[in-house]
Amino acid sequence: MTIKIRRCVDFTDLLQTNLRKRYEERRRNSDSAIHVSDILPSNCIRKQFYSRKLPEMDPITSESVHHFVRGEASEFIITNLANIGVAQSELEMEGLVAHPDIMSEEMTGEELEEIVNGEAKKWQGTVVELKDTVSGKRLGITDRTFTAYLRQLLYYLVMTGIEKGIISIRYNSRELRWIKRDPTGDYFFRPRNGREVGIESWQVSLPKGDITREILKNEMVRRKVLFLKALQENDVSILPRLNEGLRHGKCTHCQFYQKCMKEDGETDDAKEMAKEKDLLEINGVIDFNSMELARI
Repeated sequence: MTIKIRRCVDFTDLLQTNLRKRYEERRRNSDSAIHVSDILPSNCIRKQFYSRKLPEMDPITSESVHHFVRGEASEFIITNLANIGVAQSELEMEGLVAHPDIMSEEMTGEELEEIVNGEAKKWQGTVVELKDTVSGKRLGITDRTFTAYLRQLLYYLVMTGIEKGIISIRYNSRELRWIKRDPTGDYFFRPRNGREVGIESWQVSLPKGDITREILKNEMVRRKVLFLKALQENDVSILPRLNEGLRHGKCTHCQFYQKCMKEDGETDDAKEMAKEKDLLEINGVIDFNSMELARI
């Protein structure tokens, strides 16, 4: 008897096809449903516009599907392990839609009495945003990626009226530190005392009476209204390009770079909007203490 092993291309193709179909279903193509991720200042709002209007220029790649699967799997597992609330609950505020990874709403006295697991009681009134990364870089408050995660969570807190949130980041590789860049690429090294694979979680508090809530809400509504108007009038020029400080490493590798930067214009109002100071960069808005980091 002989055990035969052959490459099974048919099954691989089946998986790839179904994964691409699932990924495509998640992409937002409606001109009316605006998602929080569409209007985040850290994301390029013009790229979100082009992705909807010119999907043929934004094809689904094997890499994007792979990242989608990794993120979906990570969120599914961690959400079930946390067991503290509802996963992917749909929120809506003035036409803006969001799906927090985990949301545990505040409960009544009767509901709390029915809870057997004390941990569920501990986390009542909490929104959790789960992130998964293969980057070797560890994120902190000075990193733009971290502040992007923070703003997304803050938007959810504003939409729900909840005061407490958690950013939980899953690192899939040991820490790497950047050395230099040359025409051949970037160079990194792995320090002996570098942090291991694992999860870091940060607790965020935004009191209900804080004026920051109203400022964030106005920011969200303003960007949503502008994005919806651009879609309806098919006019990308009213949308601001990324702030110049964010363009490096993003714009030049974007599939829409030529059209956005060389062909389509930008109104004066859009240019001024791009130059506006970020709320999270104003002194005193954020009280950050790295000693309060909770590691799992």
